[in-house]
Amino acid sequence: MRIAKLYCIALFLVLAFGLSSSTRVPHVRKHYLKFINNLSNKVLNVNCKNLNPYIDLNLHILLPGEVYEFNYEITRTMNFSCDLRHGFTSTVFSIGDKDTKRACGGNHCIWKSQDDGVYLLNRRTKQYKFMYKWGK
Repeated sequence: MRIAKLYCIALFLVLAFGLSSSTRVPHVRKHYLKFINNLSNKVLNVNCKNLNPYIDLNLHILLPGEVYEFNYEITRTMNFSCDLRHGFTSTVFSIGDKDTKRACGGNHCIWKSQDDGVYLLNRRTKQYKFMYKWGK
């Protein structure tokens, strides 16, 4: 009988400490990205990469009106940059820095490519802001 009580106490302590330690697991934050091809009858090439650790999300070819989305876990070393191209013009920019997250209103950023450049949606104001001009 005494051993059964000890087992019950031990089981209670394991469950109590086991449950409380699981609440200390850090919450993983993610960054969500969407790219929209709003070019006039042109194909948009999207290629995003992270350098440390090296991650290449490969080339994604978007026809007019198509969308490409991805997400990643936010860490101190993650800072993706994306190369957007159409025809012989392109622009390369960072998508994970604090200024960009602030400009889009959080961790859900929506980029729209148009003939004059690349726009970022501010989710709080629901307005697109011109961000990058197409280069040569």
